Amino acid sequence: MERREYSETMTALDGDSDFRRQLKPSALLRYVEQVSADHARAYGMDRQFFTEHHSAFLVAKTAVQITRRPMRAEKFTLTTACEVFKKGSMKRLTILTDTEGNRLALVDCRWMLVDTDTERIQRAPGWETEGFQNEELPEELPQLVHKSKDLQPAGEWVARYSLCDLNGHINNALYLDIACDAIPLEVWRTRELKFFSIKYHREVPMGEKMAVFYAPVEQGWYVVGRREEHAAFECYLEFEAPEA
Repeated sequence: MERREYSETMTALDGDSDFRRQLKPSALLRYVEQVSADHARAYGMDRQFFTEHHSAFLVAKTAVQITRRPMRAEKFTLTTACEVFKKGSMKRLTILTDTEGNRLALVDCRWMLVDTDTERIQRAPGWETEGFQNEELPEELPQLVHKSKDLQPAGEWVARYSLCDLNGHINNALYLDIACDAIPLEVWRTRELKFFSIKYHREVPMGEKMAVFYAPVEQGWYVVGRREEHAAFECYLEFEAPEA
């Protein structure tokens, strides 16, 4: 069966690039979320649709394998496809490719559908959108977060205006900015980010505080944010030496 997918071409903006002129990890997630939303809207799932169905998509966890991050001003294509809901979760794969078709990154994102009236996760939607989903998508990435108990404090974040999205809490992608800021700068200066996984446990509403902690683990780093002593998010980032 032909794979049902949706594609867009984007450009790595100057403001989304880091000191190496590479697309920031958080920006990569934002672009993926944008093409995911555009995919849904292309099939009639706009704001009015979700309002009428009293439901909303929320990201539960994401894993990203990076071959090469797009460079400043580079054009690249995002091709996204999603599965049918299984056990309350929808798997969405997004592949980033350069203008020559070379893979830049694979993003494996798991979405939940939430009832906006009860704030409970829906096991399956009460509606169908023809041609939108696939029965199976073959690839997947490990969603495990390698943890550590020997944590060091990395400061406290307040969910201020600039960190929050249209849902009134810290945006999914910006948790990754917070995690990246917890990693020592020397790591960013000498290593290349090749993999990360992030899990979202508990939202941090606008105005609330979150304490952040970090530690080296396995081949990378573990970062956790806690709100009221409960984990709000956990992130694992894996690095390797840059190519000569």
